[in-house]
Amino acid sequence: MPPASVTHRVDEMLRGPIKSKTLFPALILHLVKEHPDHGYRLMQRINRACGDLVAVNTNKIYPLLRRLEERGFVTAAWEYPTKRSRRVYAITQQGEERLKRIKGSMLPYLDSIADAIERLKAELYGSSRGLTKL
Repeated sequence: MPPASVTHRVDEMLRGPIKSKTLFPALILHLVKEHPDHGYRLMQRINRACGDLVAVNTNKIYPLLRRLEERGFVTAAWEYPTKRSRRVYAITQQGEERLKRIKGSMLPYLDSIADAIERLKAELYGSSRGLTKL
């Protein structure tokens, strides 16, 4: 059983819908750690990873990328420095440390989401065996 402080944090995070503000910073830092990228491609990578579960658009991603850059978690450089082009974001050492801290507290949150989905599926269908996608 997780310590009470972890359970309390998870309860606070889980009230209401899945919050993209909780997931986006961790996801962005994770993705740019794997491979530096520009905003539009990061949106595509998020869509591949999350499908429609997490809505991502330019009004969310670019302000978040700017905040992460202002806080020193990512750096940004023009893809082609001699002309206006896409900004490519990469994680900093400070960003890697932040990602490690976020991931340490996020696992109980993600486990709770997965458990809730399994309970809902079992409630609606009786068993997760033999189900096909609707």
